[in-house]
Amino acid sequence: MENFNILMDIILILASIWMVKIAISSIGGLVGSAISTMSIGIIILGFAHIIETLMFRYIPLTADIQEFIHRLIVLIAFILLGYGFTKIQEMSRKLKV
Repeated sequence: MENFNILMDIILILASIWMVKIAISSIGGLVGSAISTMSIGIIILGFAHIIETLMFRYIPLTADIQEFIHRLIVLIAFILLGYGFTKIQEMSRKLKV
């Protein structure tokens, strides 16, 4: 089952990179900047799971510490996603004025 989890983690990473490539390749300017920030968050989310899996396998830390590290990585990703959404919200408000 552990090898299957690693395979799924790799698929998540590839899916996030594919999504970023699609999103960024067609949009530029301020919207592109916001989407780029959000995309970095998405890629970090993709890597968060494989990092957690590899930590359990290769780094001799307690499960509590590994889970804490995983949650910090996910938190950073969500902060980037939120910041990107905030940029888009600000642009939307400016367009309504």
